Amino acid sequence: MQSYNFTFNEENFNKIFPFYILLDSNLTICAHGKSLLNPYPYLKKGKNLSDYFRSKRPFSESITINTIADNLNQLVILECTSNPDSLLRGQFEGMGNNMYVFVGSPWLTSIEDVKKRNLTIFDFASYDPQLDLLQILKKQEITTQELEKLLVVNTQQKEALKKDREELNRLSLVASANKNAIVFTNPDAAIFWCNDAYLAVTGFTREEVVGKTPIEVGKTEAIDKDALREMADLFYKGEAFDVEIAHGRKDGSYFWSRTKGQPVYDENGKLLQYFAVIEDMTQEKEREEQLVLLSLIAEKNINAVVICDKNGRVEWVNTSFTEISGYSKDELIGKKPGYLLQGEDTDPETIKYLATQIKNGEPFNCEIVNYTKNRKKYWVKIQGQALYNKFGEVSCYFAIEEDITEKKIMETQKEELMARLEKSNNELEDYAQIVSHDLKSPLRSINSLIAWIKEDSDNLSEETEQYLSLIEGKIEKMDHLIQGILTYSKIDKGKIQSDAVNTHEIVSNIINIIDIPSNIKIEIQNKLPVIKADRFRIQQLFQNLIGNAVSYIDKPKGLVEIGVEEAKDCNTFFVKDNGPGIAKENQQKIFQIFQSLTNNERSTGLGLSIVKKITENYNGTIWLESEVGTGTIFYIKLPK
Repeated sequence: MQSYNFTFNEENFNKIFPFYILLDSNLTICAHGKSLLNPYPYLKKGKNLSDYFRSKRPFSESITINTIADNLNQLVILECTSNPDSLLRGQFEGMGNNMYVFVGSPWLTSIEDVKKRNLTIFDFASYDPQLDLLQILKKQEITTQELEKLLVVNTQQKEALKKDREELNRLSLVASANKNAIVFTNPDAAIFWCNDAYLAVTGFTREEVVGKTPIEVGKTEAIDKDALREMADLFYKGEAFDVEIAHGRKDGSYFWSRTKGQPVYDENGKLLQYFAVIEDMTQEKEREEQLVLLSLIAEKNINAVVICDKNGRVEWVNTSFTEISGYSKDELIGKKPGYLLQGEDTDPETIKYLATQIKNGEPFNCEIVNYTKNRKKYWVKIQGQALYNKFGEVSCYFAIEEDITEKKIMETQKEELMARLEKSNNELEDYAQIVSHDLKSPLRSINSLIAWIKEDSDNLSEETEQYLSLIEGKIEKMDHLIQGILTYSKIDKGKIQSDAVNTHEIVSNIINIIDIPSNIKIEIQNKLPVIKADRFRIQQLFQNLIGNAVSYIDKPKGLVEIGVEEAKDCNTFFVKDNGPGIAKENQQKIFQIFQSLTNNERSTGLGLSIVKKITENYNGTIWLESEVGTGTIFYIKLPK
């Protein structure tokens, strides 16, 4: 069945309903039929309907919005408050956007009533059945058959009017509620109607738009002349068009639009008007430009790069992404990466994190297990973020994926190695404890036996007593060696405590408790700081350094100096002596376990090894400066 389009402007509507009244939600009169002023010359726009009328049927002293809503599409009789004999009959119709229209005509009983109300036959719609009835009453010459025909015509007219009214209501609702801009133009391109969306996007008022052509309203220097020419040619040929074109705004800016125009013809093929939908494509254009720019930057990136739309579906990937995943671009476009790449070993918490960040439009940074097309597992580090348009809405997501599979393998191997090393260290410490116990026990027995021999033998020769003293010295040295090994084995980074340690106090106490020959002087050069460390380990460190310096000084007047150089991120302690010095070829050896450069009976070769291990456990460094015959300076740099 052929369909028809009906178009009404205020003039056309007035011809059909010359006595209409258009109301807003407050029942304020927004417009009315021209003929209505003849019987009611005092009627004014902007006044409330209740200022002039009350409802006689159904009866209501004051007309309210509820009265109208409850009686839509029903016969209503309005009575003039200043002239009760003056009646209007018709019905209320909803127009959308909380607007209502009353369509009807005066209730007349004779031709004299027409004259009485300052009306003429031209004030009525030509189809108005009331005029016909009045003429029937006046002439009294019409036959029953003619009356029946007239009633048929009347019914048909009512049906046609109802259809027109429904069509008008439907078109106005659709056009007004549409989020895209809509305009109606005459065949000469002059705009006679537009919806609120067109005014919002262009910034013009309705008065500034009506009567002008869309080209006059939307002119801008950014317009594509070819696209404009194409649209104009199709318009004046009376054909439909669909073009993308820049459209100007009142403030001088412009937006990208997709304009679709459709001609409207009457039954005789005459062009009546044009109907155009103008869709704001600015965001899409910006996204296209953004996508092109990102693609150019990302294509040469050695890491995998993916761009997804606001729903997380792939729009573009670079070559590195296809190579690492094994999927082609065609297989990836339109898919969510997670559906293709995640598998049984992918951490559910990481998946949840990514989903949450993407949903909230926030940056994301994580490591995750992915799978290639042939289900080979690989690790990637993903860094990504949302990109926003000028309205603050997410337009797309941009993510970089770095293949860290080899790094993860090495980390796993390192963890396994560290676990084995920790186990070995624990076993070594246990072994050292056992050995030290087993070795110290016979040493104590030997030392006791020597003491008994000395007590029981009053006539020992001088040579025998010398031998016994040598044995006691060896026992003491062996005891120091065992204790040193035990101390060295216990220095474990995993057991480091962190307390506030006053190094000045520790060094002062060491100076007071160790045996210092009378010819040696120890000086603290400046105030030593409080550091975060294990008190016992720091005491071991300084006691070994100071003890070594005192033990090896060979000058008649010995001097040991202790001080610190403080920096923003570290403390560098030093212990300086004027001893024999250390030759360059031996300077690295002295930090090795059991390395001793003298024949000192008390030296175990473990002191500096212990110092070095303690320093390194605090991520510090130790080094020395020495000159043979002059002395040595040991430096210990500890981070704060």
